[in-house]
Amino acid sequence: MTQEDLEALKVHQDKALRRYAEKFGRQQEGNQDGFNRREFSWTGHGHSPAGPKGRAEKADQAELDAALLAFQKAGQSNSCKRQPRLKDLDSEGERITLCAHCLLPVGENAYAGKEDKTTSVHGECMAQLMLQEIQEKDHKRLQEEAETKEKNKKEYSIGWDVASVPSNAVAARRLGLDHCPNGLCCLVLDEGSQTVRVAATHEPTAAVNLEYLLLALRARCHACREPLFSLDPVDPENIETTMQAKRYEPKWLAGTSVGEVMFQADYFLKELAMGDHGMPVLGMMSVFDWSDTEPTDKPWTGREWFVVKKAEIRMAADNTLIPHVKMGVEAREQQMTRHGLQDVPCNNPNHPLQKFAEAFTKNFDLIAERKSVIFHLRELAKASVMAKFLMESGTLPVEWLKIADGIVKDAKPDECMEIPQLWNMRGQSRIQVVGGKILNSETGQWSQLRSVYGGIEFGLDRFELAQRHMLRPVGVTDGSTMQMPIGLQGMQLGPTGRPGFAPSRFQLTQRPLTQPSPQEQPQGVDLNLDKFELSAPDRFAGALPACSSTLDSMEAKTLLGKSFLQSIRDGSTDLFKADDASLLKDVYFSSLSDRMDEDDAFVPPDPDAKYIAKLRNLVSEEEDLKQRRRRKFTEASFVVGKAGSEFPTSWTSSFQVDNHGLSTDLMQAALASSLVKLVVEKSFSETLVRDVLPSATPEFEKPTEDGTQFRIYRFGSLEVRTIQEISKAEVVEAVFSMRPITWQPDSVSEDALRDGERLAKVTMYVEAINVVSELNRSLHGKAALLSEEGDAFWQSHALDHCNYYLVLETDAGNKLVTEKLSDGSVGLAVNPANLTNRNSLARLLYSADCAETGVSVRDFKVFRNQSARQTPSGACPSERQVYVKNVFKLACGKARLVRKGKGTGKGPAPGAARAPMQPQARKTYSCTVNYGRGGAQA
Repeated sequence: MTQEDLEALKVHQDKALRRYAEKFGRQQEGNQDGFNRREFSWTGHGHSPAGPKGRAEKADQAELDAALLAFQKAGQSNSCKRQPRLKDLDSEGERITLCAHCLLPVGENAYAGKEDKTTSVHGECMAQLMLQEIQEKDHKRLQEEAETKEKNKKEYSIGWDVASVPSNAVAARRLGLDHCPNGLCCLVLDEGSQTVRVAATHEPTAAVNLEYLLLALRARCHACREPLFSLDPVDPENIETTMQAKRYEPKWLAGTSVGEVMFQADYFLKELAMGDHGMPVLGMMSVFDWSDTEPTDKPWTGREWFVVKKAEIRMAADNTLIPHVKMGVEAREQQMTRHGLQDVPCNNPNHPLQKFAEAFTKNFDLIAERKSVIFHLRELAKASVMAKFLMESGTLPVEWLKIADGIVKDAKPDECMEIPQLWNMRGQSRIQVVGGKILNSETGQWSQLRSVYGGIEFGLDRFELAQRHMLRPVGVTDGSTMQMPIGLQGMQLGPTGRPGFAPSRFQLTQRPLTQPSPQEQPQGVDLNLDKFELSAPDRFAGALPACSSTLDSMEAKTLLGKSFLQSIRDGSTDLFKADDASLLKDVYFSSLSDRMDEDDAFVPPDPDAKYIAKLRNLVSEEEDLKQRRRRKFTEASFVVGKAGSEFPTSWTSSFQVDNHGLSTDLMQAALASSLVKLVVEKSFSETLVRDVLPSATPEFEKPTEDGTQFRIYRFGSLEVRTIQEISKAEVVEAVFSMRPITWQPDSVSEDALRDGERLAKVTMYVEAINVVSELNRSLHGKAALLSEEGDAFWQSHALDHCNYYLVLETDAGNKLVTEKLSDGSVGLAVNPANLTNRNSLARLLYSADCAETGVSVRDFKVFRNQSARQTPSGACPSERQVYVKNVFKLACGKARLVRKGKGTGKGPAPGAARAPMQPQARKTYSCTVNYGRGGAQA
């Protein structure tokens, strides 16, 4: 083409895009819609002015500086990590054992360390270590499977290639047209002569792919049906390892463009159903995701089918034929019969297959606009609808069938008629911990396998696309070409006899009405359209304007789709309204879409108001979900590993430690009460993004379906949460300060206790002072970090990293929680409401039955009153620990109340220096060394 021709073409393309933009979102079907609640909801979408729940306070500059300093020190100390000493001395000079995982003291229930058998760990920590090992093995397995699947896809040519989309210009040359259109093509009906002709169009709904149409015509003439495809197991009795055979009906579809789009769409659907491919819509879940929310022990095998929900031929003012289809997905379970695997209806509305099918059907149009293979499957369905109409109305040009023969003859044979089985295994493990002991650790882990197949069934024989009186008999000869035989008046409508599909469909056939063999029954992609009954094309004269142009017009020369894509890439969407331009970017210019690669083969969306409103509503639901995710992520109650239904199911681990009493609600409450949101200056956020975050390792990092990254960093007492969208900078969304949990004594009055009640059971617990840090660490399965004093003897007077408390149970059923507080007073809570929560976050050290000792509540109160001593310097950690140990021994009958000597129990003078603690003889109320029934090792 000359330079003048190129400039003229550019002008035509700009003019075509301007015309398209003018009708974008306008009503074109002549009927005025009423109020639509889904399109105009009572409440706005997203953009809630309310910020994250929870309290917020202005950040203290000293805390921010300390956090950054801690980050710098952590980076310097990473190069010389030290091994902690796990044998230490407590405040009384007694040697104790520390947990190799959390560095808290261990008690009567301990397990040998996994790496070093001479070390000890708590039962809760051992469960975390076991879980971490299982997760690492599962992650390695998933990586190996992903590599194998990717290798198979390359070897067996699996994966949609836009280059396989047939060009209308090539098909037009085969048809012998005087002018071969470069752009979209349509068919125009001449009602007088009952013939059709090819014309150019810029109306996406009227466009039809000519090669898809020709092959669909040949399939209907040969098999009296639409194209069918399925992937079936070669050995149905060994579906786990058997290869899958490609099955085309008619068989000559193998290697053609129609066969390729059906195979690739079928495989893509299977990948989505099995969770082997990223979802094309935010919040959409795979069959396996739904199976996790609806757990069942019953194994099942099923198939997801592409089906046509609605089919009709519409007619514009200039008699342009417009094939209209609505597609969806149907779920069917599979059962083994004497004929092999057979599909049966899935009638359970809560079945994972059914849930996935409903979600895919709801979002089908949005998925088709984003995913090229689904879009062209819908284009094939439109071509099949047009082919059925041409056959039934008698408007088919006979020479088109011969041209279809030539396309089939020139097709390259499919060299991979068998492909490997696609399976997805998802492990589910649960380790139960009760009272510091692991229960059923060997039998508490299990895995489940489920299989999902795909399929496409158009079912156009359910639709009658032409009036009965227009029906002209069409037959097939034995040769490769198809001709119009004379006088087949005996043709009739009869049942297909294919079981497992409802409602029953009918096909136009000459074959005997007998039960087909199992090999003939559809097991996958079946584009049968026999269930649709339409007496005549719907006319929209005066409503839908003329859609066609001559083959030498501007419409035939310009590529509307190419101009459309270029405007989106360049951001030059001035021709569209602001909200329309935003919608188009959300649909196409996204990591969820691959249609930007179609270039010349791209077909813009239907500009009709109904269709655009549906897309807008679906995209708006995605935006709502984005806002909910952002709000949830910036709340203090966000729990790593148990993110909730707003986030991808991959964020919720299927490997869980079931610690008795430790629920998600408890973790959310603990985090919400201890994480204080800080209001930080913009300059601090910029410093984090520029200088700190690039070299920091996030504690948590997970992507969403569109590639947006959510991250959590921790620096000292600060927790920083960020979000980074594709091709955008990382943004600090929230900064929290981690504060110690204060257990408010929500308990009954001490007056409810009777002095005569006897102590029946006593249990000693130890908890981390920084419960939030410990909880977050355990959620990630990470070991506790060493402090600067981590390799020295445990200096209780200087290192306040854990706290002891005691739970006393009486014979009257009352529960008492006692501990010495930092000011020297003794706390006592009777039947506190949060006791279960607190115990779940602590470690159980010792437990003993003391019903036979005869110690009463009065005895305990006397000892408590003697131990309470408030001083200006408060109570050091060792004094608080001694109090709990002595109450434990008193309850067990291993200590007795004695009169204290002068000066006994007093702390040092204020300001006096404390000498380093050295091993020394025990100073207790009892000469008995053993605190529990079973010693320090179990």
